[in-house]
Amino acid sequence: MLRIERLAEEIEQQRVRPVLIEMDQQRLPAGIDVPLRAGPAEVFLSLRDKGWSPYRVWFDGMADAWVVAVIHTPDAFWHP
Repeated sequence: MLRIERLAEEIEQQRVRPVLIEMDQQRLPAGIDVPLRAGPAEVFLSLRDKGWSPYRVWFDGMADAWVVAVIHTPDAFWHP
């Protein structure tokens, strides 16, 4: 039973959710995914590392994705 639980945990750790950028009432892919268990702080820091200035993070259950409102910065790395 222990081996099955470990395998299930490994599979869950590999699953990811997309992050969408919301800007000017549009949602575009941020080009990054976060682990299924990631929280808002991890999403925030991932985008900040890419050069974005996030100011609001929430999970959209209908889109099954994290959505982040950002202040547009031309220096951000955009990889849709």
